[in-house]
Amino acid sequence: MTPVILQAGLKEALSEGGIVEAHSCEDAKKVGNTWTGHWRIYLRLGDQTALLVIARGLEPREFKTIAGLISFGVELGQTTVAVPLKKGEKVTWTHGTEADPQS
Repeated sequence: MTPVILQAGLKEALSEGGIVEAHSCEDAKKVGNTWTGHWRIYLRLGDQTALLVIARGLEPREFKTIAGLISFGVELGQTTVAVPLKKGEKVTWTHGTEADPQS
């Protein structure tokens, strides 16, 4: 089982050198004027990984729109927010630098 982290802890871990990964859980698709999908956020700190969860019930925090995911990246201090569009892809966001896309 993957350890979990709340958003407040995620921000603190980022300032300590943590790396955020945005994982695509399904292919993104355009619905009307909005791009939708399913993304989850993970924190890597050293050799440990933690899933971002919401405080209520410790359920995974899931993003359903690209706009929501980008807004979250900006809240974390990103100036460029890369978004994985295909199921199984991931990108990394590091504190104080531009995002680094990775498959």
